Amino acid sequence: MSAKNHNCVAALMTAKGAAAISSIQLAGAGAEDILKKIFKGKHFDFATGSVLYGNIVDGEKVVDEVVIGCEAEDFFSINCHGNPIIVENILELLKKHNARVTEAREILAYMGEQKYSDNTIAVEAQIAQSRSATIYGAKIIQHQTKMGLLQAANWWLENLDTLELDDIKEGANQVLSDSKIADLFIRNVKIVIAGPPNSGKSTLFNRLCGKEKAIVTDIAGTTRDWLSAKVRLKRIMAEFFDTAGLDHVLSGQNTIDAASQGQVIELIKNCDLVLFVADSDSLRCRLGSVVPSNKLVVFNKCDLTRDLPTDGLCISAKTGEGFGKLITAVEKTLGVSYFDMKKTVCFTARQKGILKQATGAGTKQQIKELITELLKGSIITP
Repeated sequence: MSAKNHNCVAALMTAKGAAAISSIQLAGAGAEDILKKIFKGKHFDFATGSVLYGNIVDGEKVVDEVVIGCEAEDFFSINCHGNPIIVENILELLKKHNARVTEAREILAYMGEQKYSDNTIAVEAQIAQSRSATIYGAKIIQHQTKMGLLQAANWWLENLDTLELDDIKEGANQVLSDSKIADLFIRNVKIVIAGPPNSGKSTLFNRLCGKEKAIVTDIAGTTRDWLSAKVRLKRIMAEFFDTAGLDHVLSGQNTIDAASQGQVIELIKNCDLVLFVADSDSLRCRLGSVVPSNKLVVFNKCDLTRDLPTDGLCISAKTGEGFGKLITAVEKTLGVSYFDMKKTVCFTARQKGILKQATGAGTKQQIKELITELLKGSIITP
């Protein structure tokens, strides 16, 4: 059934309340005309499969920065920031332009009529976009539903007879590799602030948060239990962890201090990036085998000395000096600074599992079965 057999309707597809990203569906006759009146971006190609990045506007007023997915004729997803006020403003704006605001179930019924069951990737995207930590993550996911992963999978199937098995496996490996960076846009990135006592970890944590969350004193060992806070950077949503100072003396003083040191080590093992805040001497002599490869060395208190080290990033957590360079360095180290949002990637555990199996496939028949499962298999809900 065509969208033109429906009145134009709009519905919030994600849960009500605060969230990182909210998704609003707009469907029915006139949906494209409405978007042309309220959307401003570099491109206005509303063809099926297009992904548009820009602003929803009410006259000259910018309501929010959004990613719009053109999923079918007169069927669009508007992915906005999850502030309930922003969501309400967009729904009211759509209503102002004669869209009927309805419940999600009416949109879901329409999706069923469009036979989305034949495109598992598109259905997974509906769920994943609503959970994305950033608008960039939503954009990456949306691209996979008509181009990206869907296009790559169909191309592999269509050219299976002429392609070399190793070429398909190499392609699957590349998708999995790119997916690791894409994942950083979709979820919260875990960044641990570590280093010796009194190096300024808690001061840096407070500056990143924009408020005083951690107690700051000159007494070594003030921070024993870790604290965390989510902070939106330029392109990612990061969860920073303020931790106890790493020190072999403190670790042997009592059970509490020993446990605190153990917590830090576990956090370091399971994070995406470690910010080591220290001076050069304490960094080299105290951390030893703890130092992972995914680290960024940060020399704090640069406002107190002229003898600045050259093998790390110099900042002052107290004054904010070098703070902008720190954020830039964090995103560059993670590999998200120049990541192409139109890369072919996986965005669910199901997709990654199937492509992982494909990299070890011994025959083209196995590849065919796996790619068919990727396109039309059952959704695994977390």
